[in-house]
Amino acid sequence: MVSSLAIVFMVISLAICILLPVILTVYFYRKYKISLRAVMLGVAVFVVFQMATRIPLLTVLGKQQWYMDMFSNIYAIALFLGLTAGLFEEVGRYIAMKLFMKKSLNWKNAVAFGIGHGGIEAILLVGITMLNNIVMSIMINTGVFDTMVAAQLPPGVADQIKSALIDTPISYFLAGGVERAMTMSIQIAFSVMVLYSVKFKKPLYLLYAILLHTIVDSPLVILGSMGLGVWAIELCIFAMAAISFVYIIKAKAIFAKREQEEAAEESEVLS
Repeated sequence: MVSSLAIVFMVISLAICILLPVILTVYFYRKYKISLRAVMLGVAVFVVFQMATRIPLLTVLGKQQWYMDMFSNIYAIALFLGLTAGLFEEVGRYIAMKLFMKKSLNWKNAVAFGIGHGGIEAILLVGITMLNNIVMSIMINTGVFDTMVAAQLPPGVADQIKSALIDTPISYFLAGGVERAMTMSIQIAFSVMVLYSVKFKKPLYLLYAILLHTIVDSPLVILGSMGLGVWAIELCIFAMAAISFVYIIKAKAIFAKREQEEAAEESEVLS
């Protein structure tokens, strides 16, 4: 039997993945009148550059000997995965913002873009998994799994599914949702940084975003290989999310100051 508390935690994680992006979108739309188009662009960039491009590419590379050999060195594969995530996602943001957000390049729409990007990431990477876990858990607990599902699966697969849901520490099912909530802050921060690069023609900030994305992702792969508990890793993500949150708040004032400076310069030129 799958623990009832485990199922509750799955539901909480699913709710976080679905409701948090919606709540943030509604809040920022009401308070700042963000562009919903920017939110959808964030969604599109993650789907196109991560799900439809990077992940299939990594699948193809998985058949290459040099790539398989890289897995023998955890530092090399961690750096490679972190760097490719940074390249694909940050360059994707840059292209989308430069091409489709020319009239809405400001702090509030950078936040909107990040909400869309982080929101669809949460839904696709964790939300769908939790929904599937909930359905499978209910089927296991009611006995339907053995009669309807197990018989359709290859030998041993049904036992693996049941073992994963029954034996996994209960708190791990909550960790997925908590992590997505924290990652949302990080994705918004990257969006703000890249939009700053586009708006003020500072390509160096795109490079900063790529490098910081690498710095955020790579250590998590290494820490996971060291056998650290899930909550120890979540603590590291929390620290990164906290720094990102501070940056997002400070960036609002930085954007306002730069916009005022540009307006003053234009005024001097016209006069």
